[in-house]
Amino acid sequence: MKVQKIKKNLTSEIVIEEILKNVKSGDLQPGDKLPTEREMGRMFGVGRSSIREAVKGLVLLGYLEASQGKGTFVKNNFALKNLSRGELRNAMAAEDIFELMELREILECNAVRLASERAGNGDRDRINEALEQMKTCREDFKRFYKPDFNFHMAIAEATHNKMIYEMMRLLVEKAHAQYEKFMPDRLCPPDEAIRTAEQIVASLIRGEGQKAVKHMEEHLKLVEIELKRVLSNDPDRCNKNAA
Repeated sequence: MKVQKIKKNLTSEIVIEEILKNVKSGDLQPGDKLPTEREMGRMFGVGRSSIREAVKGLVLLGYLEASQGKGTFVKNNFALKNLSRGELRNAMAAEDIFELMELREILECNAVRLASERAGNGDRDRINEALEQMKTCREDFKRFYKPDFNFHMAIAEATHNKMIYEMMRLLVEKAHAQYEKFMPDRLCPPDEAIRTAEQIVASLIRGEGQKAVKHMEEHLKLVEIELKRVLSNDPDRCNKNAA
Protein backbone atom coordinates (compact mmCIF):
# COMPACT_ATOMS: atom_id res chain seq x y z
CA MET A 1 0.00 0.00 0.00
CA LYS A 2 1.49 3.34 -1.11
CA VAL A 3 0.68 6.52 0.81
CA GLN A 4 2.02 9.98 1.37
CA LYS A 5 2.14 11.60 4.78
CA ILE A 6 0.00 14.72 4.97
CA LYS A 7 1.49 17.14 7.43
CA LYS A 8 -1.38 19.43 8.30
CA ASN A 9 -5.15 19.75 8.19
CA LEU A 10 -5.54 16.02 7.64
CA THR A 11 -9.12 14.89 7.52
CA SER A 12 -10.63 11.44 7.27
CA GLU A 13 -11.85 12.36 3.78
CA ILE A 14 -8.23 12.66 2.63
CA VAL A 15 -7.41 9.28 4.16
CA ILE A 16 -10.33 7.80 2.22
CA GLU A 17 -9.06 9.37 -0.99
CA GLU A 18 -5.59 7.93 -0.42
CA ILE A 19 -6.94 4.43 0.20
CA LEU A 20 -9.12 4.66 -2.92
CA LYS A 21 -6.08 5.74 -4.97
CA ASN A 22 -4.44 2.47 -3.95
CA VAL A 23 -7.52 0.55 -5.05
CA LYS A 24 -7.65 2.35 -8.41
CA SER A 25 -3.94 1.84 -9.04
CA GLY A 26 -4.12 -1.85 -8.20
CA ASP A 27 -1.82 -1.60 -5.19
CA LEU A 28 -4.83 -2.82 -3.21
CA GLN A 29 -6.66 -5.68 -4.89
CA PRO A 30 -10.11 -7.14 -4.12
CA GLY A 31 -9.69 -9.50 -1.17
CA ASP A 32 -6.54 -7.78 0.14
CA LYS A 33 -6.33 -7.15 3.85
CA LEU A 34 -5.65 -3.58 4.97
CA PRO A 35 -2.87 -2.84 7.47
CA THR A 36 -3.97 -2.39 11.08
CA GLU A 37 -5.18 1.01 12.32
CA ARG A 38 -1.89 1.47 14.15
CA GLU A 39 0.15 0.63 11.03
CA MET A 40 -1.89 2.92 8.79
CA GLY A 41 -1.66 5.69 11.38
CA ARG A 42 2.14 5.49 11.14
CA MET A 43 2.02 5.31 7.34
CA PHE A 44 -0.16 8.42 7.05
CA GLY A 45 1.31 10.19 10.06
CA VAL A 46 -2.08 10.62 11.70
CA GLY A 47 -3.99 9.44 14.75
CA ARG A 48 -5.92 6.18 14.80
CA SER A 49 -9.24 8.03 15.11
CA SER A 50 -8.81 9.49 11.60
CA ILE A 51 -8.00 6.03 10.24
CA ARG A 52 -10.96 4.48 12.04
CA GLU A 53 -13.38 7.08 10.66
CA ALA A 54 -12.04 6.65 7.13
CA VAL A 55 -12.33 2.86 7.26
CA LYS A 56 -15.89 3.06 8.61
CA GLY A 57 -16.79 5.46 5.81
CA LEU A 58 -15.40 3.09 3.17
CA VAL A 59 -17.29 0.18 4.72
CA LEU A 60 -20.52 2.18 4.48
CA LEU A 61 -19.74 3.12 0.88
CA GLY A 62 -19.27 -0.53 0.03
CA TYR A 63 -15.54 -0.62 -0.77
CA LEU A 64 -14.35 -2.43 2.34
CA GLU A 65 -15.73 -5.10 4.63
CA ALA A 66 -14.78 -5.69 8.24
CA SER A 67 -14.55 -9.18 9.69
CA GLN A 68 -14.59 -9.41 13.48
CA GLY A 69 -11.26 -10.71 14.72
CA LYS A 70 -9.80 -11.01 11.22
CA GLY A 71 -9.41 -7.44 9.97
CA THR A 72 -10.63 -5.22 7.16
CA PHE A 73 -10.56 -6.32 3.53
CA VAL A 74 -11.15 -4.79 0.11
CA LYS A 75 -14.48 -6.14 -1.12
CA ASN A 76 -14.50 -8.48 -4.07
CA ASN A 77 -17.43 -6.83 -5.84
CA PHE A 78 -17.92 -3.08 -5.92
CA ALA A 79 -18.45 -0.33 -8.46
CA LEU A 80 -15.53 2.08 -8.30
CA LYS A 81 -16.66 5.66 -8.88
CA ASN A 82 -15.46 9.18 -8.31
CA LEU A 83 -16.70 10.54 -5.00
CA SER A 84 -17.05 14.20 -4.10
CA ARG A 85 -15.80 15.53 -0.77
CA GLY A 86 -19.46 16.06 0.15
CA GLU A 87 -20.23 12.37 -0.40
CA LEU A 88 -17.24 11.41 1.71
CA ARG A 89 -18.33 13.72 4.54
CA ASN A 90 -21.86 12.30 4.35
CA ALA A 91 -20.53 8.76 4.70
CA MET A 92 -18.65 9.63 7.86
CA ALA A 93 -21.51 11.68 9.31
CA ALA A 94 -23.85 8.77 8.59
CA GLU A 95 -21.69 6.58 10.82
CA ASP A 96 -22.91 8.68 13.78
CA ILE A 97 -26.47 7.86 12.79
CA PHE A 98 -25.75 4.14 12.61
CA GLU A 99 -24.28 4.31 16.11
CA LEU A 100 -27.36 6.18 17.32
CA MET A 101 -29.59 3.54 15.79
CA GLU A 102 -27.54 0.81 17.45
CA LEU A 103 -28.18 2.48 20.80
CA ARG A 104 -31.85 2.96 19.96
CA GLU A 105 -32.15 -0.74 19.19
CA ILE A 106 -30.71 -1.67 22.59
CA LEU A 107 -33.02 0.70 24.46
CA GLU A 108 -36.21 0.47 22.43
CA CYS A 109 -36.29 -3.30 22.10
CA ASN A 110 -36.14 -3.55 25.88
CA ALA A 111 -38.71 -0.77 26.20
CA VAL A 112 -41.23 -2.50 23.93
CA ARG A 113 -40.79 -5.72 25.90
CA LEU A 114 -41.59 -3.85 29.13
CA ALA A 115 -44.50 -2.03 27.48
CA SER A 116 -45.96 -5.40 26.44
CA GLU A 117 -46.02 -6.36 30.11
CA ARG A 118 -47.11 -3.04 31.63
CA ALA A 119 -49.28 -1.15 29.13
CA GLY A 120 -52.78 -0.26 30.32
CA ASN A 121 -55.80 0.63 28.21
CA GLY A 122 -54.82 4.31 28.05
CA ASP A 123 -51.30 3.41 26.90
CA ARG A 124 -52.65 1.13 24.18
CA ASP A 125 -55.01 3.89 23.01
CA ARG A 126 -52.12 6.38 22.70
CA ILE A 127 -49.98 3.89 20.78
CA ASN A 128 -52.85 3.09 18.41
CA GLU A 129 -53.60 6.79 17.90
CA ALA A 130 -49.96 7.46 16.93
CA LEU A 131 -50.07 4.52 14.52
CA GLU A 132 -53.20 5.92 12.85
CA GLN A 133 -51.48 9.31 12.52
CA MET A 134 -48.55 7.58 10.78
CA LYS A 135 -50.98 6.08 8.27
CA THR A 136 -52.46 9.47 7.39
CA CYS A 137 -48.94 10.78 6.57
CA ARG A 138 -47.77 7.82 4.53
CA GLU A 139 -47.50 9.89 1.31
CA ASP A 140 -45.58 12.78 2.91
CA PHE A 141 -42.40 11.68 4.62
CA LYS A 142 -41.64 15.12 6.04
CA ARG A 143 -44.96 15.03 7.92
CA PHE A 144 -44.32 11.39 8.84
CA TYR A 145 -41.55 12.26 11.31
CA LYS A 146 -43.87 13.69 13.99
CA PRO A 147 -46.33 10.77 14.28
CA ASP A 148 -43.37 8.38 14.09
CA PHE A 149 -41.83 10.25 17.03
CA ASN A 150 -45.17 10.11 18.89
CA PHE A 151 -45.38 6.37 18.25
CA HIS A 152 -42.03 5.69 19.87
CA MET A 153 -42.78 8.04 22.76
CA ALA A 154 -46.12 6.34 23.41
CA ILE A 155 -44.31 3.01 23.71
CA ALA A 156 -41.75 4.57 26.04
CA GLU A 157 -44.54 6.02 28.19
CA ALA A 158 -46.18 2.58 28.37
CA THR A 159 -43.09 1.21 30.19
CA HIS A 160 -44.06 3.43 33.16
CA ASN A 161 -40.37 4.10 33.66
CA LYS A 162 -39.52 7.80 33.61
CA MET A 163 -35.82 7.25 32.93
CA ILE A 164 -36.54 5.11 29.87
CA TYR A 165 -38.96 7.76 28.61
CA GLU A 166 -36.44 10.59 29.03
CA MET A 167 -33.60 8.64 27.41
CA MET A 168 -35.77 7.60 24.49
CA ARG A 169 -36.92 11.17 23.93
CA LEU A 170 -33.33 12.39 23.73
CA LEU A 171 -32.27 9.55 21.42
CA VAL A 172 -35.19 9.78 19.01
CA GLU A 173 -34.94 13.58 18.80
CA LYS A 174 -31.20 13.36 18.12
CA ALA A 175 -31.65 10.60 15.53
CA HIS A 176 -34.37 12.50 13.67
CA ALA A 177 -32.27 15.67 13.64
CA GLN A 178 -29.26 13.77 12.29
CA TYR A 179 -30.72 11.58 9.58
CA GLU A 180 -33.41 13.93 8.24
CA LYS A 181 -30.76 15.88 6.31
CA PHE A 182 -29.62 12.74 4.48
CA MET A 183 -33.03 11.86 3.12
CA PRO A 184 -33.67 12.76 -0.53
CA ASP A 185 -36.68 14.79 -1.70
CA ARG A 186 -38.42 11.66 -2.97
CA LEU A 187 -38.46 8.71 -0.62
CA CYS A 188 -39.99 5.29 -0.72
CA PRO A 189 -43.53 5.50 0.68
CA PRO A 190 -43.11 4.51 4.35
CA ASP A 191 -45.30 1.42 3.98
CA GLU A 192 -42.67 -0.84 5.53
CA ALA A 193 -42.42 1.40 8.58
CA ILE A 194 -46.20 1.28 8.99
CA ARG A 195 -46.32 -2.48 8.43
CA THR A 196 -43.70 -3.19 11.09
CA ALA A 197 -45.34 -0.67 13.44
CA GLU A 198 -48.64 -2.53 13.06
CA GLN A 199 -46.89 -5.77 13.95
CA ILE A 200 -45.31 -4.13 17.00
CA VAL A 201 -48.71 -2.91 18.19
CA ALA A 202 -50.45 -6.24 17.61
CA SER A 203 -47.78 -8.12 19.58
CA LEU A 204 -47.70 -5.51 22.35
CA ILE A 205 -51.47 -5.61 22.82
CA ARG A 206 -51.41 -9.41 23.03
CA GLY A 207 -48.63 -9.19 25.63
CA GLU A 208 -46.19 -11.03 23.34
CA GLY A 209 -43.01 -9.27 24.36
CA GLN A 210 -40.52 -11.30 22.33
CA LYS A 211 -42.52 -10.88 19.13
CA ALA A 212 -42.79 -7.15 19.79
CA VAL A 213 -38.99 -7.01 20.19
CA LYS A 214 -38.48 -8.83 16.86
CA HIS A 215 -40.77 -6.40 15.03
CA MET A 216 -39.12 -3.38 16.70
CA GLU A 217 -35.74 -4.62 15.42
CA GLU A 218 -37.18 -4.81 11.90
CA HIS A 219 -38.74 -1.35 12.27
CA LEU A 220 -35.47 0.30 13.33
CA LYS A 221 -33.42 -1.48 10.65
CA LEU A 222 -35.43 0.37 7.99
CA VAL A 223 -33.45 3.54 8.76
CA GLU A 224 -30.18 1.69 8.13
CA ILE A 225 -31.51 0.31 4.82
CA GLU A 226 -32.63 3.75 3.66
CA LEU A 227 -29.41 5.48 4.64
CA LYS A 228 -27.35 2.88 2.77
CA ARG A 229 -29.54 3.47 -0.29
CA VAL A 230 -28.90 7.21 -0.07
CA LEU A 231 -25.14 6.74 0.39
CA SER A 232 -24.95 4.33 -2.54
CA ASN A 233 -26.94 6.71 -4.78
CA ASP A 234 -29.27 3.84 -5.67
CA PRO A 235 -32.57 5.45 -6.75
CA ASP A 236 -34.08 2.07 -7.61
CA ARG A 237 -33.58 0.54 -4.17
CA CYS A 238 -37.25 1.13 -3.26
CA ASN A 239 -38.45 -0.57 -6.41
CA LYS A 240 -36.13 -3.51 -5.78
CA ASN A 241 -37.45 -3.86 -2.22
CA ALA A 242 -41.02 -3.71 -3.43
CA ALA A 243 -40.47 -6.36 -6.10
